[in-house]
Amino acid sequence: LCRRSFSTEAAKVDLPIQLFGLPATYANALFKTATRANALPAVEKDLASFKKLIESSEQLKNYLNNPVISRKDKAEDINKISAKMSDTTRGFLGVLAENGRLGELTKIMSTFDELMKAKQGIVEATVVSAQPLTKRQLKEVEEAVTANHLESGKKLQLNAEVDPSILGGLQLQIADKFLDLSIQSRINKLHQTLSDVKN
Repeated sequence: LCRRSFSTEAAKVDLPIQLFGLPATYANALFKTATRANALPAVEKDLASFKKLIESSEQLKNYLNNPVISRKDKAEDINKISAKMSDTTRGFLGVLAENGRLGELTKIMSTFDELMKAKQGIVEATVVSAQPLTKRQLKEVEEAVTANHLESGKKLQLNAEVDPSILGGLQLQIADKFLDLSIQSRINKLHQTLSDVKN
């Protein structure tokens, strides 16, 4: 794919959400180009596989981030690594190599994933607890979030994390909304209240 297909032509496709920054610039271009080529599922699969490869290989991660290796050499190597990927993905990785942006690839893939979730109507939420939640508790959180914070037609993807430092209660991140219902948060508020009274 030529570089033009990731710029001028790609601008004719609407994005499911507006994201900004350098990673978003590339992810937006890839999303638009893949949409025009009817290759979104293939590109999504390619990037998911490549992400796993990067996460499992410290050597590959260091290679992608190494500024000493020439752009030409990286472009040639990426062309070999992506041999079994779709033409859209291969062309995109080639553009990143030529532009010296392979070090941003992980961020670009994460941003592309955000675009795909938005297209599929998936809303990502993260619940943090001091101890692991049971399946029943997770289901209750999921039902509460779905009933109170999800628009009709949207699907929830709930991730659970454990952070003993919150002591108890929950912290909940739903898209750009943050709810802090932790014991640590209440203690902090108590300290602040007592401090205000003292002053």
